[in-house]
Amino acid sequence: MEIEFHLDWFQTGRSAAKAFKHISAYELFSEYVRRISKFMPCRMAGTIRGEVGEKGTKLWVCGSGPDAVSLTSKNLAARFEKLLDSGIRKLRILIGGPDGFSEAEVKRLKPDLKWSFGPLTLPHELAAVVAGEQIYRALTIIRNMPYHLGHE
Repeated sequence: MEIEFHLDWFQTGRSAAKAFKHISAYELFSEYVRRISKFMPCRMAGTIRGEVGEKGTKLWVCGSGPDAVSLTSKNLAARFEKLLDSGIRKLRILIGGPDGFSEAEVKRLKPDLKWSFGPLTLPHELAAVVAGEQIYRALTIIRNMPYHLGHE
């Protein structure tokens, strides 16, 4: 499977580092993309325009709202493992810009999961770091690596 982190504020063709206001957030996000890439192809991309329903692809949108699902790291790992076992070719994880995604945008995207990081409001750059870290953590849980160390 391949993972694509789509950052809604990132314009393809621009420097990825310049997409982040804080270089430290970019460096940390890039570190998790690099770590994930040791397990499977992983990359950062810009916003998704037009058609999103590609065969063999699942779409997760990071956001909040009444239908958003908050998961423990172990629950996320279990969901992620099911995707791996299902033969899905690509997982696209969308992170909104400063204002997140509107209800109309979420309807158009038709995500397979609306993933919430809980009731907190996070800056979009930090949300990207959290998403990257949690996907990396899920992979280490699935492979029984010591990174997670049994935390709930």
